[in-house]
This record gives sequence, structure tokens and C-alpha cells, in this order.
Amino acid sequence: MRRLASLVLALAAACGEEELLHGLDEAQANQSLVALGEDGISGRKAREDGSESGWIVSVPAAEGGRARRLLAARELPRARPPGFAEVFGKGSMVPTPAEERALYQHALAGELARSLETIDGVVEARVHLALPAPDPLRPEARAAPRAAVLVKCRAEARAQLETLAPGIRSLVAGAAESLEPASVAVVVAEAGASPPPREPRGRSGSPVLAALAALAAVLAFALSGLAVWTRLRAPGAA
Repeated sequence: MRRLASLVLALAAACGEEELLHGLDEAQANQSLVALGEDGISGRKAREDGSESGWIVSVPAAEGGRARRLLAARELPRARPPGFAEVFGKGSMVPTPAEERALYQHALAGELARSLETIDGVVEARVHLALPAPDPLRPEARAAPRAAVLVKCRAEARAQLETLAPGIRSLVAGAAESLEPASVAVVVAEAGASPPPREPRGRSGSPVLAALAALAAVLAFALSGLAVWTRLRAPGAA
């Protein structure tokens, strides 16, 4: 009985959970769970102990290796572009006007990228702004503002996002002073690597699952031998 109890405990430990990711914000955790679920891996998120904002993503221990390969192929989790809170929250003792303008453009680009990433099918977005500062002595010599947008998307969403390019131009132009939609370049591209193929259910590439299968076979053999020995020891056995 002791051996059987130890075996049950070993099987339970092997079938437990593995904490795959730590220190995520909720958007990163949700994005990772969606990607895992699309490949048939059931994950869950939970708050980290003693943390107000950090999240943990866990998966079944037997799926840990496949989950890591999947997330690596999809470049998850991704760092969010810094917005106004992150850029200006650091503060500066005495920022120069040039520094303030550069920080503002950086934060505005981050906020626009976040907005674009809320569109269904978008995997990642980058916004680059070129907003020259006006020259008070030569206001007519100011170069025209320009912007460039890169939208990385899932393959099945590319056609739809290409039709949304005029709206993306209007969104970016509307957030920057004197920027015209015609001066906003939009590039829609499919996200890089595809996720690894799912492993067949009949065959397992996981060392944990292979060990469990071997252990189950040994246990079945032992139980079979025990049954034969019991019959031979029974009264009246030939």
C-alpha cells in the first residue's frame, strides 16, 4: 500500500501545474492565454503573491515544453509600447523644450500603437512620428509633419486590415497637430513565425508523458502478476 500511495503521489505531481510566466500585466497574461488556447493548451492566470499588478500564467506540467515553444514562436509576451503615464511618470528636474517635445512624441506614438493593437487580428503595432518643431523666426520654413505605421497581424486578418488603412491614417493624423492623413504611411504585414505544429495525441514528445506511460505499463504488469500469484495461492488451485 505504501508503494501504491507513493506512486499515486508521483503521478499527481507529474500532472500538476507549471508556472510558465511571471510579472505580467493583465493584458499580457490574457494575450498569452488566448495564444495557448488556440493550440489546445489550457492555461490559467493568477495574481502573484504580494503583488498588486503582477500576473502568473500556469499550464499543465505535461504541456510546459510545448507551451514555451508556442509562446516563443509567437514572440509572447510582448512589452507594451510606453504611453504618457510611463514616459512622463519618470519625471525630470528641469527638462529642456527639446526634451519635452521628444518625450511627448514618444508617448504619443506609444498611445497610438496601443490603440491600434486593440483592433481584432492585430498582433503588434509600431508608430513613428516626425513632427518638426516650428521655428518662431521662420514659421513658413517648417517641414511638413509625417508618420509611418507598421501593423503586424495574423494571416487571416491581413485583408481586413488592409481595407482599414484609410481609417488608420485618419486615426494617427487626428492625434497630431497639422498632420494630414496623406502624410501617414501604413504598412500591414503578417506576423513572423507560425506556431509549432500540434503534437499528435497518440504520440507524445514530452519526457514527462513518456515517463508516465512507462510507469503505467510497469504498474499494469505488476498488477497482472499479482493477480496470477493470488490465483495460484488460492485453495484448490491446480
